Order: sequence, then structure tokens, then C-alpha cells
Amino acid sequence: MRTRAYRRLLTGFCAIALSPATSFAQAPQPQASRDAPASPASSEMEARYRRAAIFAGGENEFTLNNQVVPTWIGDEDRFWYCRENGKGCTYTLVDARTGQKRDLFDHADLAAKLSKQSGKIFPAADMGLDDLSVAKNGVITFSALQKRYSYDAKRTLKEIRAADQVPPVRSPDGTREAFVKDWNIWIRDLKSGSEKPLTTDGSEHFAYGVGPAASRALVWGTELRWSPDGKRVFTVQTDDRQVEVVPYIQYAPDKGVRPVAFSMPYAFPGDAYVPMFRFAVIEVESGKQTPLKYQNVPATRMLDAPFNGARAWWSGDGTKVYFVDIERGEKTVHLIAADAATGDAREVFRESNPAGYVELSDNVYGAASIVPLPSRNQVIWYSERSGISQLYLYDLATGAVVRKLTDDSYGVRDIISVDEKRGEAMVAISGRDRAKNPYYLETMRINLDTGASEVISHGDDSRVVASDSRFGTSFGLLVAGAKRGSGVSPSGNYWVETRQRIDRPGVSVIRSRNGDEVATVETSRLNGVPTGFRLPEPVLLKGADGETVIQGAIMRPSDFDPNRKYPVIDLIYGGPQVANVPTALEGNATLALPLAELGFIVVMIDGRGTTGRTRAFHEASYGAAQKASNVEDHIAGIRQMAQMYPYMDLDRVGITGFSGGGYMSASALLRYPDFFKVAVAGAGNHDQRDFWHGWGERYQGLMEGDNYLPQANLTYAKDLRGKLMLYHGLMDTGVQPGTVFNLVQKLEDENRDFDLVIAPRAPHAYTGYGQRRSWDYFVKNLAGETPPNQFKLVNAYDYRIAETKRRMGEGAAETEKAATQIKTENDPVAKDAGQ
Repeated sequence: MRTRAYRRLLTGFCAIALSPATSFAQAPQPQASRDAPASPASSEMEARYRRAAIFAGGENEFTLNNQVVPTWIGDEDRFWYCRENGKGCTYTLVDARTGQKRDLFDHADLAAKLSKQSGKIFPAADMGLDDLSVAKNGVITFSALQKRYSYDAKRTLKEIRAADQVPPVRSPDGTREAFVKDWNIWIRDLKSGSEKPLTTDGSEHFAYGVGPAASRALVWGTELRWSPDGKRVFTVQTDDRQVEVVPYIQYAPDKGVRPVAFSMPYAFPGDAYVPMFRFAVIEVESGKQTPLKYQNVPATRMLDAPFNGARAWWSGDGTKVYFVDIERGEKTVHLIAADAATGDAREVFRESNPAGYVELSDNVYGAASIVPLPSRNQVIWYSERSGISQLYLYDLATGAVVRKLTDDSYGVRDIISVDEKRGEAMVAISGRDRAKNPYYLETMRINLDTGASEVISHGDDSRVVASDSRFGTSFGLLVAGAKRGSGVSPSGNYWVETRQRIDRPGVSVIRSRNGDEVATVETSRLNGVPTGFRLPEPVLLKGADGETVIQGAIMRPSDFDPNRKYPVIDLIYGGPQVANVPTALEGNATLALPLAELGFIVVMIDGRGTTGRTRAFHEASYGAAQKASNVEDHIAGIRQMAQMYPYMDLDRVGITGFSGGGYMSASALLRYPDFFKVAVAGAGNHDQRDFWHGWGERYQGLMEGDNYLPQANLTYAKDLRGKLMLYHGLMDTGVQPGTVFNLVQKLEDENRDFDLVIAPRAPHAYTGYGQRRSWDYFVKNLAGETPPNQFKLVNAYDYRIAETKRRMGEGAAETEKAATQIKTENDPVAKDAGQ
């Protein structure tokens, strides 16, 4: 199911403890004995694994409705969202004026008709529809099983055509849409259904309307914008032709036994050629192209693309186009204007940061926080030039700053919405109130004409309002099968916010423009969690410098006993681009909670060198990727927590993470062997020299001499003393598997013992087998206990694969039988009852 599996897959302080929710508050704990407990009986350990499987599996969504991501219907004050029901998703319609809710359509009827028409399985509670949109007249259109359907108020289901590989872009008048087919842009007449190619010279590695090949799976829509009059489109042709490739071999193909080879363009830092964007304006009727008279622009910002990255747009009168050129290394950014008729281009303004890189949003996984104001010929521009993220209003005619819209007493985290008619913007900020968690969001309204501002929502929690530019919103839309989403209604009269903390249920409410609460849409709840489950506890700590406030979280097992001594696992993410500690029970909490159930205290910490704070905090890891999240801050934070919670055994500390966390887990074990004893490194980018150029050149800098060696894990291979397990999938096209083998070779050269788990068919994800092996590794080597023999874990990745096969009717009976057996084996209630 989409909500269960995707949520886990996409799934990137003086010692002050924040007060937990009342029902979960803990009394002061007595000093625990330092003696480690005896190994539990096999049945007790199996029970721990079964509890852990609840949080790791895709079959059960253990929290429901953590955030409501609205998709508004036309210009109305009505929206729909995906309401998680424990089995799947119920598409729900809400009237923001009253808060009244009802099903968006008859789920049972549509599921039955889809199942009958397709011959596949469509449960009413879990249809998993894609690219769903709703018209004012109630007709919904969606994609399923690679086909496009419509379903109207009379319950009539019609197959329209084959589904588009990338969501199309509709013309301003709604009569046509542009889409990508065979690496070219096509135009579809929505009334007649006729289609025609707008370009014909596209090819796989010189393709129109898509991003670079190495990140194409992450693209949310066609790279294109229609002119205001609908007569032209502004787009890119992405050139991967000269980019060096990374070869892949399917040693265990799905069919047959002969290995299958393929390759992918994949630029490394310092490569002569990287993916490039060629901009052009194309007339829809004639197909005439006007290339912009400007050099091709390199792919940057983690290989996102200009249009979906909110860095290209039309002027209000349709005479000009604008785009952002980010130089390699990202130290300088140019805003370029071009004449749409001639292609003549000029620089509007530029911004540089010689000591680091120019940041255009709080999270590089989301779109840039740049909002054009066509009716004013202005643009709102995000910048950290003052030392903290702020917003500036620019005049596009002169390139001059009209005014600074925000002030340095807080950081801007997102532009939620902009109302040009009212002349105001709604933004998310943090850090204004020094007494609370610096990552908790507040909502502010800003007058664009005066710069006057007002905080319209704040509290002892994080106030989250969805917007298209936030990665969390994009992820929520993917889960729901929607194209766009915003917490603010088209009229600006209503908005939906979610109040989040990791230690209490989230509450999503509708608020009117004046701030009054109209209704509660959802209160998140736990679902199917083990008896005695404890919510994580947020904490504030001090970094290794003794001054910098950092945030953390601590997680305990459901059978927690304060009189025991528990080994500790640090769940880390070693990338500068994100904050790892969640402010709700989601994200990497889904990796931490299973480990806690196995009998560990699990901690998460955001050290210096990560996002969400000041420029100095963020750039503390610039040119030194090994300092992202600052392992020394982690060690200092764990020591402080152990003073607060004496049941933490600092003689048994392990560390783990996935992707950037896999990199930093191995790095921490190699560089700090006196503190960390065991590490499990999942799919780590162990050396930025063999990872995406757009990551390394941004955070480590352009390659000069040996400046990349200090960050490479292989540099420290000779220092391995603890227990190290490496995991990688051979079909990982994100963090290409060559990086783990370079580290393996160096460890062998240094005659160091380690463990390696390879998943031949896996992409950038833990298989159930790989995740279970990571559990066994910590249980055996850190806890000193015996894991169950070959425990069968079906995790989120396994579940998604099984669900896909079930939906497609591939081995349906065998899959259903296996899933039922696995569920019974891993269900603590059924198991304990002897069922």
C-alpha cells in the first residue's frame, strides 16, 4: 500500500529535557545497576523481534494521519486529502468553511469496477491511485496500472488512455496539456484526445522536459511552463550525452540466470562533463524554437531540475522568461532574464558566497524558495547573506532590492503562500523564541509593501502548513497520489495547519484568515503498536563546544525497565542537507523504533553542519563532509543524556544510519573507536569522490588536489577496531555500489575484519533480509545476546514489491499465502495466543 510502504522508503542544548505528554511522563528514575542483564530466553528475544517488525513492516502503519496535505478543488474553499485508515487510504472531501467531511467518491464501487475492468486486485481501502485530480463538477481523473481513467458523479468509470510516464502540465485555459513521450514534448487536446509532437529531436540522453538521467526517478512533473496566453512553452533539453557512465550488472535477474548489464550517466565531482540544461521557448502551433542566447546551465542542487525546482518562470505579460543559473560548486548564482521572442539574455542580479555555497531554500530536497510576482514584476528571493535565512523583495526590471521582508531574529524555513492581490506572504519561521526547540516552526504573515509582519500561529510545538516547495509536502502528495498541495486555500480565507511534536499526537485544524479555528480535520493516532509502547522524548542539549544548542530525541523499548542497563544506538544521518531528528512520529523514527524494541536505548541528534539553523551552523561542515552532524556533538550529547538517564550504558554504544547515515556510521566507528564499538552502515556514500557531483561539489567544494581525502572513509580504514557491517544494494542508482567496494578493498588491503551484506536486486533501500541482519548484528555484538535463528522480516521494501506483484496479478495466490504466513509468524498477538 502506498501510505505504508512509501512512508518508510522515502524514508533521507545545556541538558534540558522537553516535557513529554502527560500520559507518557516518567517519574524520576532510580540509579540503575551497572551490571548488564543476562541474555534473555529465546522466546523473549523472539517477542522483541516481533515487536520491532511492527515498526519496520509495510503491512501496518503504526501512526495514522500525522499531517493533512490538502489539494484544493479549483478556486473553491474545498479540498481533498488522503485519510489513512489503517489498511490504506480513504480519499476525503472537506469543506473548509464548515469543516464538514465526506468520502470524495464511492470507494467500494470504484474498487469493484477497477478490479473488474482490469482483472487486477483493487481493495476499496487501498486503491493506490496516482496523479489524482478533481474537477469542480466532481469528475475525478487518475492513473492506475499504467492507464488513465475518469470516474464521475454517476459512478461511470471510463478508460481514457495510457497513463503518462511523467505528470503533464495543463495549459492556462485548461484545453490542452504538454507531456513527455519518447524523450520529446507532445501536446494533447483534452477535448478530442488528439496528440502531436512539439519536438522530434529528443533522445534518451538529450531529452526534452525531464531532468538528468541519474535523478529522473525523483522528478515530480514535466519540466515545462506554458506562457500566460497558452501559445508557447518554456522548457529545457537535458544533455547527458558526454557524462561518464556507471555500469550496473543484474547478477540475479528476475528472469533467467544470465547476468544483465546496463549503464547510467553519473557524473562524479571534478568530471569534465556533467548534465547540462539547454533552455528554449517553443511555439505550440508551429513548433518553432527560440533557443535562449545563453550558455547551457549545469545540473546542481542534488541534480534537481529548473522548473520543478522553482527556478524558471514567465513574466506576467509573456514577453520574458527567467531562470536561475547556479555555477558548479554553487558559490555563485545568477538570475537571468531573456526575451521570449529573440532569446536575448541578460543578468538581472547575482549572489555569491566565496566561503561556502549559496543556499536557495532550507532543504535542498525541496524546491527553491523563490516566488515570482508577475503582476508586480518582482520576485521574492531566499538568501542566507546576513548569516541566517531571510527573504528579499527584488525589482526584476532593475535587479535592485526593494526591501528586506524579514529580520535576523529568526530564520525563514519556507514560503507557504503568496497573495499578490492582498500583497502579503505567509511563511514558516523558526528560532524566534529562544526558550523552545529551535526547529519548531511558527507561521508568520508579511506585508509585501511595508515589510510589516505578524506571527499568526505559534506554540510549544511545530506548526506545519503544507506547501509545494517543502519536501515533506512533496512526499505527502506522492503518498496521496496528488500532483499539487497547499495548506492555504485559493481565496486565502482558510488554511490548514498541523501541530506536531514527537511526544504527542499531531492535530490538523482548519483556521480562518483571522486565525480562528474552524474545525479539527484529524488527530493522529497510534495504530497496532505493542503494549507498553512509549513515545520518543525530545531533548535539548549542548554541542561539544559547550555553547551551541542542539536537538535530540531518545527512544525506549516497550518493555523498558529503568533498573536495567541498556546498550545505546545512535541513529545518525551524516548529510549537511537535512535535520535528522523528526518533530513528529515519522521520518527516521521508523528506523529507530524497531531498534529500541530489540532492547536498546536509541538516540537521534542534530549536530552542527546540518540545516535548519544559521549559515554558520550549516556551513560548519563545508569542505569537511565528515563533520556533517558533527560526531563530536553526538558524543557530547550522548554523555549528557547518560547523566540524565543513568540506564544508558556508555560502555556499549553503537551507531547506524542509511545513505548519508551509512557513510557517517562507518566514519564515526573508524574515527572515534574509543566511543563507538559497533556500526551498521546502510548504503553509505563512503567517499564523495564517487557520488553525485552535485552533492560533493556543493558540500565539499570543487575538487582541488587532495581536498577530498579527509572525508573519505577509506582514508581511515587502517583504524578499524570495532565491529563493522556494510550493506548495499547492487541496483542502487542513487548511491552507486562502487563506493562500498572501494571501501571494502581498502579494508582488505589493511587486513581489517568486517562484515558485508550485499542485496543483488535491491535499489537504495534495505531489504527485509538486510534490515534483519542489521538487527542481529547489534543484538549479537553490542548487546551480547543471541538473536532468533533466521527471523523472517518483511519490511517496507519487501511489502511494496509484494503489493506491486499482487496488484499486477503476478503470483497472486503465492504472494497472498506468503504474506498471511509471515503476518501470523510476526504478529505478537497471534503468536502469543498460539494461533
